[in-house]
Amino acid sequence: MKTLKEIEKLNKEFTKRFGLEINGFEQGSPEWRAVKLGVLSASNASKIVAKKGSQTRATYMAELVGQVATGLMKELSAKPLEWGKSHEDAARSAYEFQTDTKIEETLFIFKDKDFRAGCSPDGLILSKNRGTEIKCPYNTENYIQFLVNEKIKPEYEWQCQFSMWVSDAGSWDYGNYDPRMKKMPLKFITIDRDSEKQKQLADAVPEFILDMDKMLSSIGIKFGDHWKDLAKLYKVGA
Repeated sequence: MKTLKEIEKLNKEFTKRFGLEINGFEQGSPEWRAVKLGVLSASNASKIVAKKGSQTRATYMAELVGQVATGLMKELSAKPLEWGKSHEDAARSAYEFQTDTKIEETLFIFKDKDFRAGCSPDGLILSKNRGTEIKCPYNTENYIQFLVNEKIKPEYEWQCQFSMWVSDAGSWDYGNYDPRMKKMPLKFITIDRDSEKQKQLADAVPEFILDMDKMLSSIGIKFGDHWKDLAKLYKVGA
């Protein structure tokens, strides 16, 4: 698993190359969105491994190209998202208490020095070579279904596998947290690293990036220049 020192080293290399600072702000902030522009992310992993030629893959690629071309990321604002964000800290605390572990928070983890893929984990448990992804369902019925059935959507499983691929973790705890529950407000399951899914990601990501770069080239854009332009705007790290 990547150590915090290794993650920090990658972040410093990113700042040195493009001028954008990674540390010192929160997930969801304009600076955080700037760093993520055009980067293949864990939450969209299922779209990356979708069949080539599928609308799912094509739409996600167009979305990323649009982010690079405009320097903007579509902002989502809805009650479920606001609910989840407002309970993130409590969810982490509940997980730490239940597992008797210490979560290390990190804003963003790049896969490597190409800076084309990354994830924003809810936390890392370095002592166990593990990461965490904790959702806070807006509707309690969704929490109950997970609590009882212990089944997760395929896109969430891909998200965890992608996060493991990026961070080199051996496993990932996927959980749901609902503070309205009188008993068992937190439920999580451990997802082990799947060798087949890891290979699928290792094959699909470079192919996706190659196709994405062809699309960017067709409109005269080089990946990475968007970050240099935004560095001037934010004047971060100056």
